[in-house]
Amino acid sequence: MLQSVNDALRSGRLHDILLRRNELRYLNNIDCELLEDIIQLLKPFDEATRHLSTDQTPTLHLVLPTKATLLRGLSIQDGDSVIVKELKGKLAQAVEMKFKVHLYHKVATALSPSLRSFLRKTLNGQEYEEVISTLTALTETAGTEERVRGLVEKEDPPPEQGATEVHNFFASCVEEEERKEDSGDMESHGRQLVLQYVSDTKLTRFQCLLDFWREMSGGLVPVAKRLLAIPATSTPSERSFSVAGRLIEERRSTLNPENVDALLFLHSNI
Repeated sequence: MLQSVNDALRSGRLHDILLRRNELRYLNNIDCELLEDIIQLLKPFDEATRHLSTDQTPTLHLVLPTKATLLRGLSIQDGDSVIVKELKGKLAQAVEMKFKVHLYHKVATALSPSLRSFLRKTLNGQEYEEVISTLTALTETAGTEERVRGLVEKEDPPPEQGATEVHNFFASCVEEEERKEDSGDMESHGRQLVLQYVSDTKLTRFQCLLDFWREMSGGLVPVAKRLLAIPATSTPSERSFSVAGRLIEERRSTLNPENVDALLFLHSNI
């Protein structure tokens, strides 16, 4: 809105309209320079909203960088007017209060190759270790699930009766020992995977994130798929609800739920 007002002022259209209405007095107290400063100050917020509200690409990994970028743009500069300084202070407080960054935002940021260095520089040692530990735990869990799924799908020939009886007798001892050994192996292997990923300088940094993880293989891939599928905001869902409201209004109330779901899916993907 401010941008449209500024454009109208600079082009003279607003002046002509108010002149015809004999209302030029409304232009007397407009500080055009201040208006331009405010527009430039608010532009990053508009851009951040667009980046975090897309539903075609991952967005969860952008939450922490977005907050850092907004706060950086709100730092006080020598040439700022008193009003701009005050406005920057108020906006910075609002960003800190409203823009909550949780652990999974940080973990998702770590899953973007181009943001790994930013994450190390932004977090303190304890916070960064928490990210590594969480990513390790998620990797180990995903690895365990893959192994269990493989065991379920694998069809082994039935063992001989004698061997089965011996195994059943010592089953509690064998299973407990196997779990302990596997846990140790998975923990070290999972952490090795994470540390290798975060320190690998050969990874393509500006490749499309979806393409990057589609081409990758290993224990981190299931974790990336799960985390990066989470949207950063509810805006895409709100758009779908808005579409749903149009679909199920009175003149279309005969649509059954399956048709509504199908239409929403088509609207979001075509």
